[in-house]
Amino acid sequence: MINQNIPQPVDVSTADCATPSTNTAAVITYDAEFGQHYLTGIGWSYSGTPTGGKLFLLDGTDCVFSVDIPASGPMQITFPQPKVGSPSTDMVISLTAGGSGVTGKVNALNHWVQ
Repeated sequence: MINQNIPQPVDVSTADCATPSTNTAAVITYDAEFGQHYLTGIGWSYSGTPTGGKLFLLDGTDCVFSVDIPASGPMQITFPQPKVGSPSTDMVISLTAGGSGVTGKVNALNHWVQ
């Protein structure tokens, strides 16, 4: 068990970033592994004002975090205690497509499996 009050070292990975084409959902999927996924935050941006922008965190198919994104620019949310996925279950971060001419990007902040 980790001490949740002490920041844990996390290796960097290209799997922690999604930068798709214009008007395409930005999705990071962490495949089910032996153990559990931990996540301390999510960063995102839209290149312009999104049409119906939303950010989701899924534990398998269950939504465990959802927020509407009404504006462009970089933003982030940090979780004071890590979000912990169910054992051997996919964890998915999804930023919906921003609309015509808008590109969305999403980044996992401190993800690890334990």
